[in-house]
Amino acid sequence: MERPWLKFYDSHTPRNIEITDIPLFRLLEDTADRFPKRPAIYFFGGKMNYGELRNQMNLFTQALVNLGFQKGERLGMLLANMPQGVIGTFGAMKAGVTPVFFDPLIENEEIHRQLNDARVETVVVLDIILPRVAKVFPQTRVKKFIVASVKEYLPFPRNFFFSLAAKGRGLNVNIPRQANFFSFKGMIQNTLLDPSSQAGASIGGSAEAVIQYTSGAEGSPKGVVLTHRNLVANARQAASWMGEGEKGKEVFLSILPLHHAYGLTLGMNLPIVRGAASVHLPRFETGQVLANIHKQKITFFPASPSMVEALATYPLVSRKKVSSLKSCWAVGGTLSEETIRGFERTMAARLVPFYGLTEASPLTHGSPVLGKRKEGSVGIPFPNTDARIVDPQDPAKERPVGEEGELIIQGPQVMKAYWKNPEGTEKSLRDGWLRTGDLARMDEEGYFYILGKLNSTPKAS
Repeated sequence: MERPWLKFYDSHTPRNIEITDIPLFRLLEDTADRFPKRPAIYFFGGKMNYGELRNQMNLFTQALVNLGFQKGERLGMLLANMPQGVIGTFGAMKAGVTPVFFDPLIENEEIHRQLNDARVETVVVLDIILPRVAKVFPQTRVKKFIVASVKEYLPFPRNFFFSLAAKGRGLNVNIPRQANFFSFKGMIQNTLLDPSSQAGASIGGSAEAVIQYTSGAEGSPKGVVLTHRNLVANARQAASWMGEGEKGKEVFLSILPLHHAYGLTLGMNLPIVRGAASVHLPRFETGQVLANIHKQKITFFPASPSMVEALATYPLVSRKKVSSLKSCWAVGGTLSEETIRGFERTMAARLVPFYGLTEASPLTHGSPVLGKRKEGSVGIPFPNTDARIVDPQDPAKERPVGEEGELIIQGPQVMKAYWKNPEGTEKSLRDGWLRTGDLARMDEEGYFYILGKLNSTPKAS
């Protein structure tokens, strides 16, 4: 097939990249081998380097093994962006356990449905939401609870004052003294590594890595099974799109939720591939984001459209204080050219639109970081990625350049399947091509434009 977009790749981006058949946690181990003392995570004044992060991962893996977890079991994750999310995800993977991500802010009824759908028996849950979500657990398979707290990874005295503030606001939660409740940090502190452990040794790229639920915009949310190869591929595709950067000086803002595919890839996996530090923030507050960009010298900011819009119109931005920021990748929706220009004027950093979906780990298209950006376009396909516009009624028929149709995608980042949903899988995956359900068009230079959802009112192109 013709790929007119290839000539618009930045010079640092190869047309194809090697995708090795390794588990995702190997990326963390490799980076920790090379840069053990380099900062990996910043969290409200706390800092963890790559050597420490690897050790925490290994301890959590061992703790799960000690609890009796078997390969192929699933571990529910009901967390905000915090160190426990990174440690728990990689630690579970190395134990052969599949993390299943749930949005802690969705309605209890939907959490209940997803927990039962994924057949989860143990959850890692943020303490402050435990009283609310605990109501759904008796009607599920969940029998064990690993409770995580923000204060666990805060330095002294910030952890002390956090506890006081939480108590004053009625948010202080005591972990029940029951045999099936465990403290996340306590589990790690009470675990000894087994030097003869072979955890992770037999896990390959084709193994299930995570299950992430779709937003449900097109019906009930579906569990998307992503393999280690899917996630490794997408992280390396994104890394090739960025270019070399300043090694050892890159600092990412991890504020897109890790329970979303964008947050998992751009806020966790990509910085690890690049040996960069990540500043984890549980929620978006404009002033707090600006303060962290200034204090932590953040260079890279993956953001949702609403975050971009908030910063584009914020009246109190000192460009000197945000001068470290080099690039913002806008994901998860479209932005007007006015908003893009407003952001770049306010933040003095280049804004780069991207496109993806959970079923593709999630990134498939992006505007060149240095090259041509077109108004209204989500850019061009990533390395190792093909895309077509086809007849929605007959996907075997490709539409001519410039005509509207359904966007379909093929690449190493495309999901394995929908969880326990062969009918949905068969409908969405045909001969390795993913049907996105998005109405789109491609211009003569290979730039793609998302016009809306099929069977809905198209957006203006």
